[in-house]
Amino acid sequence: MQHLPYQIDEKTNRFCYYENLWKKKGLDLLLKYCSSKGKSLLDYGSGRGECLEYASKAGFEVQGTDIDPECIKLSSRYGMACKLNPLDPLGQFGSKSFDVVTCFHVLEHVDNPKQTLTALSKISREYVVLAVPNLRYLHRMFRRKIDLMECNEGHLQSWDHWHLLNLAERHCGLKLVEWGTDATVLPFLSNFSQKLLGTRITIALETGLFRKLFPYHGASVLGLFSPT
Repeated sequence: MQHLPYQIDEKTNRFCYYENLWKKKGLDLLLKYCSSKGKSLLDYGSGRGECLEYASKAGFEVQGTDIDPECIKLSSRYGMACKLNPLDPLGQFGSKSFDVVTCFHVLEHVDNPKQTLTALSKISREYVVLAVPNLRYLHRMFRRKIDLMECNEGHLQSWDHWHLLNLAERHCGLKLVEWGTDATVLPFLSNFSQKLLGTRITIALETGLFRKLFPYHGASVLGLFSPT
């Protein structure tokens, strides 16, 4: 299964920049509703550990978990990190054991997303911050054929906002608090901007004007949920 890279360079690749942007936007959304003071946060699938870094700086008591030993090592730079039991995360961590659970671009990799998301809703006392790749991606509207090159080989499923909301609220014991947005890539315009104006200006457009015009066509379906 294709795995995330252990190192990225945000300065040379705007899509690497976006890999951390959805974590920052998710935490910004969380902080609108939740004070970090004295609050614990579990990052489910902590990867390189950026979420732990940002959340720790914001004042949360953080813990990460992952199935990859290298990711556990990388995450441990920013807080406690442990090996995940993906078959029984609820049994591993316990019911209502963390105030907040974050899960950024992980759910699309798991065999049973309903089981995993239900477990996260039970582990959390207050909020679950969730981001998955957005199936409603504008540049795909102009593709004339179905090509596996358009799909990350490690993704087993994907969602748009409607279907993620359906999964979360009707099947997994969660209630939407608010949607978030990260960056909207527009067909032709984004490529033109990248070639003519460079990475910095293109990021400004995709996280600014383009995102405001098409908020539900972002790179991620990003939402803040609360356990019911």
